[in-house]
Amino acid sequence: MPTVHGSKARLWLDDQNNVCQSMIADLNSITFSRSKSNPESTTFNDGTVQRLDGLRDATLDFTGVFRTGVGASAVAGLLDTMWANSLVSRAQYLPAGSVSGCPIYTACMVLNSYAINSPLDGVATVNFAMAVAAGSVTAACVA
Repeated sequence: MPTVHGSKARLWLDDQNNVCQSMIADLNSITFSRSKSNPESTTFNDGTVQRLDGLRDATLDFTGVFRTGVGASAVAGLLDTMWANSLVSRAQYLPAGSVSGCPIYTACMVLNSYAINSPLDGVATVNFAMAVAAGSVTAACVA
């Protein structure tokens, strides 16, 4: 796969009506992290350590421009709803964009943190993080 510019990334989140909303207009940074705990196992008579397949987790961390009054698909509006209603949302992340053959990751996620930053000498931003709420992350390719 060729090198991909970050500006091609795409993200969709389902709102409270299960309508898929594009979040890309307001975002300028997305970090997708996956982790897994692999506990060690051994017995008193065995001098070797065996790692067991452990629990998996995934998070999405975002930064974007805070805007108001731009419609229901605005990041801040959806985040306010997700926070108030403890909404579990389907997230679809395409790090290389909507190009055929590129990866698409899908998971049911819940909002972990949400911060609005209003610096005196800069643009107001929104930072938020989501984590897998149920199930696992599925990976596929854009058709």
